[in-house]
Amino acid sequence: MFPILGLSALLAISCATVQQNIDARTFLAKCRYEYAGVRVSGLQFSTGTAIDSIDLELKVKITNTTDRDVALDHADLSFALDNNPVLELAHRNFVRVVPKASATEAVATGVPFAGILKTLGHRPKTINIKAKLWVTLLVGKDTWKTPIAIPLAVDFPIPYDQIDALVAQKAKQLANDAAAKAAAAAKHLPPIQLPTVPKLP
Repeated sequence: MFPILGLSALLAISCATVQQNIDARTFLAKCRYEYAGVRVSGLQFSTGTAIDSIDLELKVKITNTTDRDVALDHADLSFALDNNPVLELAHRNFVRVVPKASATEAVATGVPFAGILKTLGHRPKTINIKAKLWVTLLVGKDTWKTPIAIPLAVDFPIPYDQIDALVAQKAKQLANDAAAKAAAAAKHLPPIQLPTVPKLP
């Protein structure tokens, strides 16, 4: 008798979990997941104005079009330049999105620009990103943890306008530093002694 009751309870729980997964997938599929832009947050230089790596902030926008709270649990991303794999990144940050609202999450990473430049032999033109957004459905105080990965793939031009502006700033800084060092060194030079011109008889 007890084993039968236990089996019935187990089946009921299993069916409820399956139904939760179905409901979660239905609701989460209604949301919108979009690439929302990229910002060059900084450059790392090797020597002079030679770029070693580029610091990027990739923005992902989630719009909740349902009547329940959803959340970005975490994200797995892979980066490529001109379709040449560069790095993989795991982003761990819980982001809650209330109904009829949007949230934009920034994913920060450093891209080894010098290495890919050496491999390609030219400046790459395109950043290729593939992401899996692991999203959950929130019902009241309960979090329906479901193995749902929302795929997101985007290709966009490398923002050389932002990169070139930061390189120009670096070049100006180096020029100013060199001028300041030259001025400081000039202050410590001994005074110039002009030769004495003999008076004519």
